[in-house]
Amino acid sequence: MIPLVRRNQVALERPRNQVDLERLVLRARSGIEQRWTSWLARGVKTLSFYGGFSVSRPLGEGEALILFYHKVQRRPVGVWGEPVLDVREFERHALFLAREYQPVPLSELVAGLAGRARLPRRALALTFDDGYRNNLYLVAPILARHGIPATVFVTTGLIGTSGWMWAYELEELFSRYPADQVCRASGDPAILRLGSLGLSPRVLMMACVEYLKELPHAMMLGIVERVRAAFPVPVNDENRFLSWDEVRELSRQGFEIGAHTEKHPILTRLPLAEVERELVACRDTLEEKLGVRPTLFSYPNGATDPGVTELVGRYFEAAVTTRSGICSRASGLLELPRIGAPVSVSELAFELTWNALRPEVARPVLDR
Repeated sequence: MIPLVRRNQVALERPRNQVDLERLVLRARSGIEQRWTSWLARGVKTLSFYGGFSVSRPLGEGEALILFYHKVQRRPVGVWGEPVLDVREFERHALFLAREYQPVPLSELVAGLAGRARLPRRALALTFDDGYRNNLYLVAPILARHGIPATVFVTTGLIGTSGWMWAYELEELFSRYPADQVCRASGDPAILRLGSLGLSPRVLMMACVEYLKELPHAMMLGIVERVRAAFPVPVNDENRFLSWDEVRELSRQGFEIGAHTEKHPILTRLPLAEVERELVACRDTLEEKLGVRPTLFSYPNGATDPGVTELVGRYFEAAVTTRSGICSRASGLLELPRIGAPVSVSELAFELTWNALRPEVARPVLDR
């Protein structure tokens, strides 16, 4: 345990004057600016799907897939005019998944991976992170129509509040206000340097988010609070969190409710004692509010390390990451891979098939 604590301390004390701005900008651009190769790949995926050539690969014995989402919106475009997952496209997701796979509750998938149950040959579990209100009012009716179960991982400290998930809040601010003013309000030298590079507001916002995710949690919160105080923006409908009555309603409708920490810190940016406090507070609050102790956990931002994983194993049976791949009985239950759901159903079909075929995640078929 001592080496793990020491490694966390080094990460937490990383000086900000060593920030690699070029790397942050490249990462921001890669997630936003589409090259011609990206458009070509998207066209191939679309043609293969609607031409009937995208057929899901049967998973092997003891293999399964986990999908993760966050929210579904009413409008098909976001604050920058970019495509986002709206109710019409999510209906296509559900129709495709119900037809091509056998959706199961995440707890059932975990039982199968642990050898306590037999998994269907096309087992797939749907998960939603954070606990947005649209999971109840937009997602739940669609899943009910198609008979698809799902798990919602809630951030207990945000449930029943008018708070934001800070990265979406920054996106709203950079889309509304002059970028140089937002950067000055941060009071942070690295963000001011990013703001001086002449980037588009969207790329600048993404670079700032990437930078903030690498900071110790307390330092990140201080910067976000300064910007929030200068530019207070009420949370909008797309980003509003569930109330506790609404969480209970999801549970009554058959959704599994999992834990996603109390305040949504990136756990590898916290001292291990604080990680444990986050886990216990979230677990105990869910047990108090719902009457059932949660057994499933989702790492915020998908981030973990050996020390964090060890702590999670003390309080939960299984945990999911954002590392892409398929699950098998060889997978560790505390670091299960998940596939991030893209916007279009054609890309969803491609991602599921591609992950099942990738050599580095393929698993040997076990004896029946």
